[in-house]
This record gives sequence, structure tokens and C-alpha cells, in this order.
Amino acid sequence: MYQWRKFEFFEEKYGGKSKIPEDVSGKIECCSSGRGKVVIGSDDGTVSLLDRGLNFNFAFPAHSSSVLFIQQLKQRNFLVTVGEDEQISPQQSAMCLKVFDLDKMQPEGTSSSIPDCIGILRIFTNQFPQAKITSFLVLEEAPPILLIAIGLDNGSIYCIKGDIARERITRFKLQVDSVSDKSHSSITGLGFRVDGHALQLFAVTPNSVSLFSMHNQPPRRQMLDQIGSNVNSVTMSDRSELIIGRPEAVYFYEVDGRGPCWAFEGEKKFLGWFRGYLLCVIADQRSGKDTFNVYDLKNRLIAHSLAVKEVSHILCEWGNIILIMTDKSALCIGEKDMESKLDMLFKKNLYTVAINLVQSQQADAAATAEVLRKYGDHLYSKQDYDEAMAQYINTIGHLEPSYVIQKFLDAQRIYNLTNYLENLHKKGLASKDHTTLLLNCYTKLKDVDKLNVFIKSEDGVGEHMFDVETAIRVCRAANYHEHAMYVAKKAGRHELYLKILLEDLGRYDEALQYISSLEPSQAGVTVKEYGKILIDHRPVETIEILLRLCTEDGESAKQESSSSAYLSMLPSPVDFLNIFMHHPQSLMDFLEKYTDHVKDSPAQRKIRSA
Repeated sequence: MYQWRKFEFFEEKYGGKSKIPEDVSGKIECCSSGRGKVVIGSDDGTVSLLDRGLNFNFAFPAHSSSVLFIQQLKQRNFLVTVGEDEQISPQQSAMCLKVFDLDKMQPEGTSSSIPDCIGILRIFTNQFPQAKITSFLVLEEAPPILLIAIGLDNGSIYCIKGDIARERITRFKLQVDSVSDKSHSSITGLGFRVDGHALQLFAVTPNSVSLFSMHNQPPRRQMLDQIGSNVNSVTMSDRSELIIGRPEAVYFYEVDGRGPCWAFEGEKKFLGWFRGYLLCVIADQRSGKDTFNVYDLKNRLIAHSLAVKEVSHILCEWGNIILIMTDKSALCIGEKDMESKLDMLFKKNLYTVAINLVQSQQADAAATAEVLRKYGDHLYSKQDYDEAMAQYINTIGHLEPSYVIQKFLDAQRIYNLTNYLENLHKKGLASKDHTTLLLNCYTKLKDVDKLNVFIKSEDGVGEHMFDVETAIRVCRAANYHEHAMYVAKKAGRHELYLKILLEDLGRYDEALQYISSLEPSQAGVTVKEYGKILIDHRPVETIEILLRLCTEDGESAKQESSSSAYLSMLPSPVDFLNIFMHHPQSLMDFLEKYTDHVKDSPAQRKIRSA
């Protein structure tokens, strides 16, 4: 069986164990919390309100006898109670439901006040005969509408819906069980589930789990399981899943039936839910004591565990978990901050647990990256370089790249460094220096395949992954001229393409062909820059290109305008005179061919004057 690791991610608040104030009279029958307070119903009919730290605020008489159930509403500052009052007649039940408005206080006597009771209902009527109430739940629909579900020991659920203050209500009954033995059909747990406009009600008995679709008329019942649970071992998660505790495990239910289960052995005396944690009071049959565990199910760990006295109620308020015991002692437990929890894990080198923790609690990306960095450092110190790099890669965008690069340069781990630099480029966060370093890695490794993938990627993002001039410079320096030419051509850097052809490779014919393929304006610029080299090695072919640039050859389609006007738009031979500095004979050949070809052009007059 899987052994859950135990941690102390929670701590006792308000000085540890405390007592419910003595001002809370009678035996505690029921509790609720919300809107910054804890409310307690006692067997003498009194309701007491406690502030933060379980400090007594005030109390008032809600019923003439015991307060059996109580719920503090969240949307409005209303308190709903179920209790016994004086019986008006033998035909009428003494069981009443009351709604108190805690924002409206009415004076009572000289020194006290009580909240305004805005609604009173008799729960049982001729149509809804009396039975023992075993569970109680209130759902706040659109104000002022309440939906109240009252579970009974005979397998029935009485539902009351409407504006109780104005006595505009409807009543209806749901039947869970038709078993004749009532002891096996008590409603032991209820849970509302709201999904958009769909409203559903989970109902649990010792031998069944049912789901009622409340939007159907009459509500439709669906059996989810033929095994149920006892009172107090039923709760709801924040994702509206029903959770049931049985001796062998804890089970989750959704609308389509039983979901995941978690094997925690022992009688589940209480279940609760707090900020994604499962709360569980488990009876230890061997020691005879109870244990309170806080389970982090996502990370499969116990976030807190302690031995407790007999628990009577579990509440959550003020960001804390509150345990109330049968002897009126209490314990407030709060979650430690993330930094404290992480420090605890780092000291034990439990980095994977720390990573799961920050991710499951939706910490910001920078905090997650810091945990990954520390894990990477830990693995690096153990010389587990591959796993260390896997962590560092996940920090890209948050951790300064030089921190990682320096580590792997020092360790001479060129394969790991290459991996990091590749990911840096994929995420568009690489600088010119990073490109230089990555290309140097490829060339040192002689990894032509990866160099091809990086340089010649056909996904259209290649030019965005690196700096063009840097890539060309590094490839040239490493004698990867074809790769340098590919980058230059793809980026439209004609001058760099020709520079490689002429200065590095001496492929003059190919350079001339390339110039011929360019637009005239681009070709003119490149000839001015590299014409001297071309005249040195291919004078005849270079002169032919110059003649095409400076005359109308190949441009007959454009000669619709007058010849002289068109010629004035072409490059002048004078613009190229400097490329013939050491080749006067080639210059004479070019000028003679030009003057023979073009008559009466502005350039001719400049040539004669020159």
C-alpha cells in the first residue's frame, strides 16, 4: 500500500488549543460559519456568535428548546435555524424553521438586543408528517429565494423553496428509499450541485447514493451507488463533487457515478474540505484515539496530522480550520505560507514535491521558476547534468540565461549547452551572442544535421529565431559557406551572398549569374561594391552586365516613353568608372561598346568631357 509522506504545512493559531467561551451556554448541538464569524446552536435554544479567534460577540434565544441545525448564509447576512419551540397544539409539531437577519437588531430589555426574525415556518404539516430530522442544507438561489432540503430518518427529503420572509413558498417531497427498516434509510448527507442552470441534489443514506435533477418536474432520481455512509462522513469539494468516507476508503462522486477513491483505513468520523485539501478525522482502533489528517490529494501527501480528542464539529473560517470538541475545547489550524513550506522541502531535498506544490497551488511563474532553479542546482551539484538541464530549460523566460550558460561552459557539457540554447531560440529569447554560441556548438560538434535544421528550417520562423548577420559571420568563420549563403539569400542580403561567393569561394561565374538575376537597381548596387573583383577575374562578362544595366537591352517593354527620357533613368557608365581603376583597357572597351550602342545620351557627353 502506498505510504503517504507527512509534512507540517499547517500550524496552530491563536496560541494553540483554546476553549469555547463560557458565555456559550448549554451543550453545543450545531455549528456554522461564514461572513467572518462562527455561530453555535445549543441545546437550551440559544445561538451564540463568535468573532475571529473564537472571541464571544453576543448570543440570543432562537428557540425555546434545542437548536438542532444552523446555517450562516454567505450572500446575505441571514441565519437559518431549525429547532424546537413550544407546541401550540397536539396536532402541530413543535419543530420550526426560522430565518434571522443579523443586520437588523431589535432591542430586548435594557442591555441586550436580538436579530430580527424575518420568517418562521412549521416544518411538519398534515401533508408532510413529522419524522426525525437527520440532515439539513440551505442553498441561496437568486435573492430572496432560498431552497432548503431537510433529510429525515425515513428516507424522505422535505424541500421548501421561496421567499420565506413573505411566506411565498412551495413545498415538495423527495423519496430516496422505500426500505421498510427506517434505521437503514436515514438521510445521512446532502449536497447541492449547481452547473450553469442545472441544479442537482446529492442524497446519501447508509445504503445508497442518489442524485436528484431538480430542474425536472417532478425531480428525477438517479441511483449512483448501492452503498452509502453514516452521518458526518459526507462533504462536498469545491468542484461540487460529493465525498463519502467509509472504513476502507474515501470515495468521490460526480453526476455520472463513482469517481476516484483514496484508500485511508479507519472509521471516518468526520470529513471536510478546505482550499483543495481533504479534512478527515479517523478513528484508530488500535490506540483508541482519533487522528485529524489534512490530505493534499494532488500531491499525495499528508499536509498535517495530529491526535485529537473527540471532535463534534469541523468548520472553516478566517482562512483557518476550526475543530470543536465535545468537551467545548477548540483548535484553530492555519496553513503556513508558501515560502515556509518550500524551505521545509528544500532542507529535505524534496524538490519534486516542491515543484508539484507550487504548480498545484497556482503560484506565479517566477516563483515556480525559482523552485526549478534550485532543483537544477541540486542536480548539477550531483553531476546529474541531463536532469539539471531539464529543470533549467523550464526556467527560460524567468532565469537569466547567463546563469545556466556559464555553468555548462565551465563543466564543458557542450551537448547540454546546445540543448539549452536551442530552447532559448525556440522561445524567441535568444540574443546575438546566444546565436553565436549555438552555431559554434554545432560547428564544434560537426553536427551538420542540426545546423541544417536550425539554418534551413522551412517553417517560416527561421529568420525570427536568430540574427542574420551573426549567423552568416559564424558560419563563414567555421567554413560552413553553403549555410552562410543560404541564410544570406533567404534574408535578401545580396551583398553578403556575393561577398561569400567572391571573397571566400572565388566562384566568379556563379556571382555573375546571381547579379544577372537581380532587379536592375539591386544589381547596380552590387556591381558598384564588387565590380573591382569581377573586372579582375571576369572582365568580359562583367562588361556585358554593365552594358545591360546602362542601356535599354532587356527593357524594350518600357520604351513606350521617349528614348532620351528613358535613358536618363538608367544608371550612367560614369557611376562605374572606379571599378576599372587598374584596368584601363577594360574601361576603354566598356565605353566604346556603350557609345556604339547608345546615341545622344546625357552619359555620352559626360564620357567625352571625362
